[in-house]
Amino acid sequence: MFYGKPLVVVRLPDGRPGIVLRHICDNLQLEPTSQVRRIKRTEAIADDLVYTQVQTDGGPQIMPTLVLRAAPFWLAGIDPKRVREEIRPEILRYQREIVDVLYSWAQSPKVTDSPATLVPTEQMIKPVPPADDASLEAWREYHRQMVAWIDWQHAIETWRGSVESRLEGLEEVTNLIPEILERLGPPTLTLNHQCAAQKYVQQLHELSGKPYGMIYESLKAAFGVPRYADIPDQDWQRVVQWFQAQVEPRRKK
Repeated sequence: MFYGKPLVVVRLPDGRPGIVLRHICDNLQLEPTSQVRRIKRTEAIADDLVYTQVQTDGGPQIMPTLVLRAAPFWLAGIDPKRVREEIRPEILRYQREIVDVLYSWAQSPKVTDSPATLVPTEQMIKPVPPADDASLEAWREYHRQMVAWIDWQHAIETWRGSVESRLEGLEEVTNLIPEILERLGPPTLTLNHQCAAQKYVQQLHELSGKPYGMIYESLKAAFGVPRYADIPDQDWQRVVQWFQAQVEPRRKK
């Protein structure tokens, strides 16, 4: 309890503490899905967003969870001047005090419960074996990636098992739909659109002389994503318009 309001904190499998976002967002009257998307767009802490299975009164729920070390960065991004006057003191209180409180919990010897299982947020692709005459370092990296991929497969199967067990009743189905939509998010650029974007980048590079990396960074910044492939596919026409705005003036020169 923090100033009379509940928080849910967890110990992750690797020992790190984390805070379940739904409860802290409810306390601060923030929309959880919007905050999850903001975290995913923030490259510095995007990897610190994980999904944990938390036991609740309605049964186990899979919830977005932020590794505690990323909490100050996330909270600092909430501007107290842009929220309603009545909740501004609450925002400031969390920004100033909550991390110390949670770390005190994390260091408490009473915290001995086993952690919930992590569920990866992004799909992993099975690694391709290197050539037979590849270096030992290349084979070592391949096997490291294979272990990570196998762990991901196991985590997904575990998550699917928990989902199937919750599909036994209509109430569980209703509760599960927002979680699935939140995990999936809007569809990102299709493979065809990614290829088209790469051609636009090449065209702009040839016309402007700008390095490829600089063009990709400008594109990501324009759409607020850590990778250009993360741009929602529904924004494809805006992507085309962005490239046209960059290319057309240079064609006229």
